[in-house]
Amino acid sequence: MTERRFRYRAIDPTGATVSETVTAESRADALRRLTSEKKTVLELSELGVEARNNARASGEESVLVLRQLAVMTRAGVDLLEGIEIIASSLPQKPMSEALRATAVSLRQGDRLAKAMEQNAPFYPPYVYALIRAGEASGRLPLVLEEAARQLAFEKRLARDIQNALTYPAFLVLSGLASVAFLFYVVVPKFADMLRNARADVGGLSGAVLSAGVFFHDNVLLVVGVVAALAVMIVAFAATAQGRRTLAAIAHATPGLRRLLITRQRAAWSRIMALALAAGVDILEATNLASQSLPDGKIKSDAAAAIPLLRAGRPVDEAFLKSNTLASVDASLVRAGQRSGALGEMFRAVADRNDEDMRDALKRFTLVLEPAAIALVAGFVGLIVLGLVSALASVYDAVG
Repeated sequence: MTERRFRYRAIDPTGATVSETVTAESRADALRRLTSEKKTVLELSELGVEARNNARASGEESVLVLRQLAVMTRAGVDLLEGIEIIASSLPQKPMSEALRATAVSLRQGDRLAKAMEQNAPFYPPYVYALIRAGEASGRLPLVLEEAARQLAFEKRLARDIQNALTYPAFLVLSGLASVAFLFYVVVPKFADMLRNARADVGGLSGAVLSAGVFFHDNVLLVVGVVAALAVMIVAFAATAQGRRTLAAIAHATPGLRRLLITRQRAAWSRIMALALAAGVDILEATNLASQSLPDGKIKSDAAAAIPLLRAGRPVDEAFLKSNTLASVDASLVRAGQRSGALGEMFRAVADRNDEDMRDALKRFTLVLEPAAIALVAGFVGLIVLGLVSALASVYDAVG
């Protein structure tokens, strides 16, 4: 079994507090070793797990490491030396610690894929599978470069979607702030004025005035409840069940459904192209690509194609029958199967779905922005209408 590195803080036999690292096959072995040295362990954490938790936020570094490693291996630099050079260029960073732990595993005889999976587990699962295939086929530099390109593409796509949603989110938040201002400042003043005028208001006007007075008198309670609900939603979204629920809602939303399906098809097709280029057989490539997808329709459809492939069905027929690919994409795969350029055709399928995804994103944004404006205008309009109706009731009472 491969030894792992642990960082510990303990009290040694002299009573001094020490903070060092220890290598062991498991956490229990590390504790036994430290106990045998008559040390009282205060803290014990695995370096690979720590690197994982801290390096998730550094997407640029994860892409940069793969690209630098691809350049060095293509130039003939020894793999272990290349990893140590990259680690030294990232001082005092979690990624550097993960790479040094990877180098230790390589010295102990592990292959690169296994060493990175154990010590730098912040990459998507398909990256380790592709590296494993690249080591077996002798195409490691190519696989590392393609994996880095795919990671960069995914992060750029995520930024594009976030940028597209920024303006509608700003509109909604601004509208909520405007409604809160009206309820906290304007509506209570109208309520006091109407109370002094002894006007009898009901219906929409009464509801608006009651809501404004309640919000003004219980603003901290309302804000606290809203904040608690937001925290609960975020916590639920972080769970597996929450992600499945949000995915189901998103796939049931008109406009957003097509955006998600085309994005997942593009990602799946690109992983297929990368795996086939690395020398992975079609069955393993299909399994690898399907496992890289989030739970949902496309993942289940891709998994349903595996039994068909095992039964000897043609690749295009298996993916078309399982609804993994559209008819136009299946025709490209059929041409690639006949010409021996299956990987290139999957790349063409990915590019086509990328274009469809960007078109769907533009259409969704064009609909979302007016919808956000209409939602905000509707809330403000109801409040204004309620206040105007209340004033009209005052004029009627005076008249």
